[in-house]
Amino acid sequence: MMIEWLKFHVPESLREAFIRKDDEVWTQEMQKFSGFLGKEVWIDPITFDVVLVIRWESRQAWEAVPKAKIDYLEKQMGELTMPLLESQQYQVRKFFH
Repeated sequence: MMIEWLKFHVPESLREAFIRKDDEVWTQEMQKFSGFLGKEVWIDPITFDVVLVIRWESRQAWEAVPKAKIDYLEKQMGELTMPLLESQQYQVRKFFH
């Protein structure tokens, strides 16, 4: 499993609108792609930055999303496009139960 980790600076006054729009634009579309496993939204209680944690079955599944689709979805965010502060990726190797 691959984790796509994205951190955005979102003004507190726009946070809920950003989260709703991200769900409408990104999450709904990503669910159509094979290998998309899910997504979580984390909110930093101090800075109010928003972290999106997206789970993919594999790197191949993640990279199979066409660049044109990504560009299109970025435009769909419109005025709620927020600056990306940090982007990371992780490979999950072991689950503890």
